[in-house]
Amino acid sequence: MKKLLATIGVHPTVIELEDHEISALPPAAEDGSSSPSSLAPAVFIGGSCVGGLESLVALHLSGHLVPKLVEVGVLAFSPGYDSNNNPIISS
Repeated sequence: MKKLLATIGVHPTVIELEDHEISALPPAAEDGSSSPSSLAPAVFIGGSCVGGLESLVALHLSGHLVPKLVEVGVLAFSPGYDSNNNPIISS
């Protein structure tokens, strides 16, 4: 996750938890929704949980990661994106 974010120019604040800290997180909810322990490791952007590695990669591949990072102010306008933060696709 750190490598992907660094590749696009973001240097995240990383909070690493020890195994005993992860095990102390609340268990997953019975309704199937995610909890902190089921998401560890997790990425938060602008205070909102994005999820784990798969969710982060999916957000990136869908073209929504960079605009989201620009929206929350952690990434300036990026080359390869137009003024509306849409990816520029060469034909």
